[in-house]
Amino acid sequence: EHRKQAAKMGASEVGMAITASTLTTIAVFFPMVFAQGITGKLTRGLALAVAFSLVASLFVALTIVPMMASFIFRLRKKNAEGKGKPKKSLFSRIRDFYERTLLKALQNRGKVLGGAVVLLAISLALVPFIGTEFMPSSDRDMLLIKVKMPIGTSLEETDRVVSLAEETILNEPEVQIVSAQVGSMAEEDPSDAASGFGASGVHEALLWVGLKEQEERSLSDLEILEKIRGKLPKYKGVKFESIDMSQMMTGGAQAPIEIKLFGKDLARLKETADNIVSRIKDVEGLRDVGHSLEQGKPEYQIQIDREKAARLGLMVAQVGNTVQTYSLGKVATKYREGDDEFDVKVRFEEKYRDDLDDIKNIPIMTPANTIIKLSQVARIAEGVGPIEITRENQGRVVTVSANIAGRDLGSVMTDIKENLAGLEKALPGGYFLEYGGQYKDMQEAFLIMIGVFALAILLVYMIMASQFESFLHPLVIMFTIPLGIIGVVIALLVAGKTVSLVSLIGFVILGGIAVNNGIVMVDYINQLKRKGTEIKESILKGCVVRLRPVLITALTTMLGMLPMALSTSAGSEMRAPMAISVIGGLFATTLLTLFVIPIMYSLFEKVSFKKT
Repeated sequence: EHRKQAAKMGASEVGMAITASTLTTIAVFFPMVFAQGITGKLTRGLALAVAFSLVASLFVALTIVPMMASFIFRLRKKNAEGKGKPKKSLFSRIRDFYERTLLKALQNRGKVLGGAVVLLAISLALVPFIGTEFMPSSDRDMLLIKVKMPIGTSLEETDRVVSLAEETILNEPEVQIVSAQVGSMAEEDPSDAASGFGASGVHEALLWVGLKEQEERSLSDLEILEKIRGKLPKYKGVKFESIDMSQMMTGGAQAPIEIKLFGKDLARLKETADNIVSRIKDVEGLRDVGHSLEQGKPEYQIQIDREKAARLGLMVAQVGNTVQTYSLGKVATKYREGDDEFDVKVRFEEKYRDDLDDIKNIPIMTPANTIIKLSQVARIAEGVGPIEITRENQGRVVTVSANIAGRDLGSVMTDIKENLAGLEKALPGGYFLEYGGQYKDMQEAFLIMIGVFALAILLVYMIMASQFESFLHPLVIMFTIPLGIIGVVIALLVAGKTVSLVSLIGFVILGGIAVNNGIVMVDYINQLKRKGTEIKESILKGCVVRLRPVLITALTTMLGMLPMALSTSAGSEMRAPMAISVIGGLFATTLLTLFVIPIMYSLFEKVSFKKT
């Protein structure tokens, strides 16, 4: 045909197919716009960018590309007569091979479909070996280590231990700089202590370890951390705990593993938390196992005899305020000097408030203007109290936390749940466990992505049904989506990646891309049928003719994502799993679509290719 006529015919022939393909891909990204939480934050920008880009590309494909083709394309020169039969091109030989193979596949539909089902079953069985986690761990140039000394340790002793740790860390060749914060800075910045990224007293310290650039070291940050762990000084009661830096990005200070124990009695909570720690501490891959009540604060515990106090006309609050004034002090007035204002605090001298007998003799004025001693209305004893009492959803909670090294989050949590199965059943009424941390984030993210995927598949089916004006043919094409699981699982397994939020985003994207090849094939088969071509020939010819566009679109998509999959630059851990999922899934669906789609089409149309 003349180039203008060819451009017009070509555009109209594929117009419906590429429109349907573009809309199905947009349909996959559409639900991501409305995802909540961290999942929504990660996917919303991507979804909007891709959706609007696809709308623009569809406009270009239907208008500008045919227009450019009508100007640029020329008729191919015919071979001169007598020059012999022209040599077949490489693609012509590939197409001939595909046609012969497709015919054999159509004649043995049961075997081909059975093989596809077996591959799918094997890939699903391999999923537990891949492992699961919330977000892929990124190699960072900074380590954060918290030093915990026994309660009551002086600032000088804490500083001495931290100095030894600094020397040990600085001897590592991958370490560039070490910065230490010894003691509490909560008064200057209370939010720092509350977030978990600060020391809560003079017995704690924080070590910031700056590493060399990723390109300048052979070990990852986690490998360096494990190396440092083995060399840090070992002292009784001293703990070195790493803080997960990835939580800074998601806005929390939670550890990868968090087991929350809810109940009323603090003593029972501490006892149960100790039991949980002893049960899970030997789980492979766990580090820094502990709970929020394991360290107690030495204190004098004053228990007021309410009956005696009432007989003397005293309220519990009055006794408490008096004790607070004599021990901690109370602001009595303010002193002003120019524009400056200072609190004037009144309290006993140190020599009168640091001894137990002195506390017992604290004078209390009764409403009858008589003075009694504190010991007359209260029992005073030495004890150990919690550093903090945490409440969540109006209930007391103790958190057992731990870090992970060398294993994925999902497999570690499976082992932990097995070890705690008996304990959960034995908990008394009013006490229960809840799994939080990154595991909870992972569960929530996975549920959101399952919902997004289900809605995306429904939208994809609706779009194809409206385009094909049939409920049957879209079902044929939908068979490509489960086939993508085969490629995704194998690709993640080979690349050593886990199933995470990022790889699931890649799988959802694949759901919109994978159907494109099927749309291109089925649309052309239907066109040939409408022209009166016999059904068997329509299936064979439709698939063979559309082999080139199917391979081109699949290869361009895979090659476009290849740099992202192979990248080793900073932050590549957060991008690579998505690209690997798409490449692996698209490779599998392209190969299997070339045979499974025509077989399913022939089954739905009740056409037999068996030799008579």
